[in-house]
Amino acid sequence: MFNNNLIPLYLYLGQPVPRPARLYDYIISAQGIIKRLETQYVSADQLLVPIETPLTGLRLADYPLQPVRFKLPRIPGQMLRDALADARQNIELEFMYQFRLDPTNQHWTVTRPEQDQSRTHVGYTFDPAGVVVDLHSHNRMPAFFSPVDDRDELGGRLYAVMGHLERENPELILRLGFYGHWLYNVPALAIFDDITPFEEIYLDTVDLATVDYVEPLAARGGWLTNLFQWRTS
Repeated sequence: MFNNNLIPLYLYLGQPVPRPARLYDYIISAQGIIKRLETQYVSADQLLVPIETPLTGLRLADYPLQPVRFKLPRIPGQMLRDALADARQNIELEFMYQFRLDPTNQHWTVTRPEQDQSRTHVGYTFDPAGVVVDLHSHNRMPAFFSPVDDRDELGGRLYAVMGHLERENPELILRLGFYGHWLYNVPALAIFDDITPFEEIYLDTVDLATVDYVEPLAARGGWLTNLFQWRTS
């Protein structure tokens, strides 16, 4: 009996396979096990487990991996700089920021949710509705994804860290959440229209993400910085 709650798994024999209808699915192809992500914000494929020994008898074909496609207008770089300026007001603490696109007017907002901070941790009121990018700051530390981040960042959206805020050119790193997995080294300019003054950081231990830059969406409507004015310290 077919269970509608199960995530689909396909054997790829060379014929076209429709994009996932339930956020993600899996494909076994000649090159390995592939996880495919399809949300209202972003689309991508990731080779999770390469297969070096052919699976005899299955007649599998190589699957053409879908590059990262950001489906929304790129986020104005000024909003990234606004988050940086806000975090620099107390550079010794970590802060969390969330970027959303209002579907009714196509305006971007960035907010700082209610939160408690320390030098190495930020806890915040979690409201995932409409969040496209989670960005947190690392004060004077480098930009990197910690084991705590791996535990918390289990959604299907983009996650970013900005580090070394004391520098003229702070660091910025992005990854795409795959519901329990991550696609690293997503270029920031695929998501933001400008990343000045940041220096983009890539991880050497993972493959670069391929990104679809064909006819990037222009910003529609306006944007609004909506940072909360209160602080806990």
